[in-house]
Amino acid sequence: MDAWLFWKALSTGLAVAAPVGPMSLLCIQRTLNHGRAGGLVFGAGIAAADMTYAALAGFGITAISSLLLAGSFWIRLAGSSVLIALGVRVALSVPATDHHAKVTQSPGRSFVTAYGLTLANPPTIIFFAGIFAAVASVALVSQAVTFAAGVFAGSMLWWALLTVVVSRSAAMFRPPVMVWINRVSGAILVSFALYGIMQVL
Repeated sequence: MDAWLFWKALSTGLAVAAPVGPMSLLCIQRTLNHGRAGGLVFGAGIAAADMTYAALAGFGITAISSLLLAGSFWIRLAGSSVLIALGVRVALSVPATDHHAKVTQSPGRSFVTAYGLTLANPPTIIFFAGIFAAVASVALVSQAVTFAAGVFAGSMLWWALLTVVVSRSAAMFRPPVMVWINRVSGAILVSFALYGIMQVL
């Protein structure tokens, strides 16, 4: 394994995951309402989507990146529409009080939701489209695999740290406070979505 390439890819994964956006907010909300395990599953879905784009870049599949950029109008519109639905759902949700329910609630669905939303997230598409030219020149398949693995590791590292901090802070919040956190989070998510739609139009 090319250690230097791996660490560069890990830094790339951290760079794409760390900025505060709708995916970060959804991961925080998921952690607050469903526990650390729920947040980690959601974060893993995001990291898997980041790894997918990193693999496309590493293997030099530029045709797919061009197709994604060409279809960014519909991708952004679809992603924003789903985000509105999720924002409304978050705003109206009632915090779970049973710890077991928090840990075991729909992990597969959470993973798939995070994966799909991240693939349709315009900033993620633009970010990886920008690095296609930089990494498409890797000469070996092993280097492409190393790059994808490093991006996943960096992204997953961020979500693991975030869920630890949020889950430890969650103990301080009582149910009435959690209700308001859900409402504010939902409103912000809808705002992100409306902003995305405005950019499209």
